[in-house]
Amino acid sequence: MELLLFLLAILFSVFSALMERRKRRKRLEEAQQQHTEIEQHTEVSPATPVMAEEKKEEESTFGWPFDGDPFEEPVPTEVDPVAAEREVLEAEREALEAERRTVAAEKLAMERLTETTQPKLQNSREERQLRRPQNRWFLNPQTARDAIVYMEILGKPKSEREEWYMA
Repeated sequence: MELLLFLLAILFSVFSALMERRKRRKRLEEAQQQHTEIEQHTEVSPATPVMAEEKKEEESTFGWPFDGDPFEEPVPTEVDPVAAEREVLEAEREALEAERRTVAAEKLAMERLTETTQPKLQNSREERQLRRPQNRWFLNPQTARDAIVYMEILGKPKSEREEWYMA
């Protein structure tokens, strides 16, 4: 059922676009006919000016909401290849310049970041070495994670541990 409604909607839109095209063609023919009548009339009596009234109707946009006729073939415009290539090269130059500025800003930010964090890292390493007792049980984050995993695998279940039982 939905497919039928969809096909009817497409059919209606195509039909209305064709009718709009026909209406525009008739208007164009009428305008040309009036123009030829005006030219013939001015040729007969050039002393009397004739004013042609143009009736401008609002176009309904029910059939095709976009500009132009969907069934007309596009008219190719002549483009100077040298000018087009020049515009493309100029756009590429601007893009490259913007990329260079971005890379320079990123480098500057990374330099500032390393300058501010480098002394802190050195000081913290020295402090850790001074505070750390010299034994073989030094834990870093990786060994602490490994110890927890091994405890979960090899140790007692949580329900049987005394530290987890709060009575």
